[in-house]
Amino acid sequence: MKALAPLLSTTLTRRELELARALRERLPEAMDTHATRAFERRFENWLGHGHARAFMGGRAALAMAIRALDLGDNAGVIVPGFTCQCVLNALAFAGAKAQYADIEHTSLGLDVDAVRAAITPGTRAVMVQHSFGLVGRDFEAILQLAHERGLKVIEDCAHALGARHRGLPLGAYGDVAVYSFERSKVLTTIHGGVALANDAEAAQRLCALAEAAPLPAADEIDAQLVSVMHDYWVRASGDAAGAERARALWGERVLPQMWPEEFGISVPPRYGQRMPSAIARLADAQLDRLDAVLARRRAQTAYWQHWASKRGIGYFDAIDGSEPAWLRFPLWVDPALKADRHALENALGVEVGVWFTTPAHPVARTEAHCPRGMDACQRIVNLPTLLPASHPHAAA
Repeated sequence: MKALAPLLSTTLTRRELELARALRERLPEAMDTHATRAFERRFENWLGHGHARAFMGGRAALAMAIRALDLGDNAGVIVPGFTCQCVLNALAFAGAKAQYADIEHTSLGLDVDAVRAAITPGTRAVMVQHSFGLVGRDFEAILQLAHERGLKVIEDCAHALGARHRGLPLGAYGDVAVYSFERSKVLTTIHGGVALANDAEAAQRLCALAEAAPLPAADEIDAQLVSVMHDYWVRASGDAAGAERARALWGERVLPQMWPEEFGISVPPRYGQRMPSAIARLADAQLDRLDAVLARRRAQTAYWQHWASKRGIGYFDAIDGSEPAWLRFPLWVDPALKADRHALENALGVEVGVWFTTPAHPVARTEAHCPRGMDACQRIVNLPTLLPASHPHAAA
């Protein structure tokens, strides 16, 4: 059977492969934060606002952003009923409490009326999640509501690096924002992320938290560099023989997408760790190609929209004034197809994603007061927006 076009690690190129190899050879020299600070300054300049600090994951960055907003002591943070366990963990590990609110079906963002109904005396913030890189239908209304109620806004841009709204990059609107470079994101370093603070007090706290954060052990970073090399060959290269060699050489050292502790109650060490120069160098190399990657994702989205329209399959489009990142192309399907998507995968020759299967994906959870979120968990699948040029469904 022919290999399916992958969802993960598709932005890795020979450049990252060679860089990872070179960094492994001189790893002790790359276990500082000199390149990290340079990357953070570049990130700030690219966005045109805020104070950026890089950590060992988007979820780690979210935990740090919550701490920077001083949202401990069980402070309530409204989250969409269509999210992942990593978000809930980041809140809990930082001392905050998730309060679910339902989503809208136009663009899978928080519904402003549901947010209004979810506010309690203990609510101190709302987390706006830009799912699949889309801007939510009620984004502006939620910003206004948060301002009126004195709530902090956390922008979850894990899916939305490079997306814009009304001419501004996503992340510019919140008091804080977070970005991810995990395997499944717009760009990847396997694990890694950035917390951004626009609020002055939060920026001071974020910088202090980053300054105090320890670096990972060198052997952990070596395993991450090995994972870059493995994923290039196995997922991005299109070279079957190279993929087989990579599996044999490095398969046992590849890092997981989620750590075992994330399914329990203990805090994984990476939630408190700073990104070292070795990983920042990879992030810098990936950022060089962001515009080209976004252009490809948007072209592929246009192809999938035409494909879905011809078949009467429900899909999504950008709201007025927005330029989504289109990390994935979400579709509405029957629950039975989502439960057994292999026929669709084989028909299209692509891996089909299932974000999200529950309001705490992939952990089982029911939120009955979020019926639209629960419906999306049953019916939303997603297609890759980066395909090999030779793929029969690749955009021209």
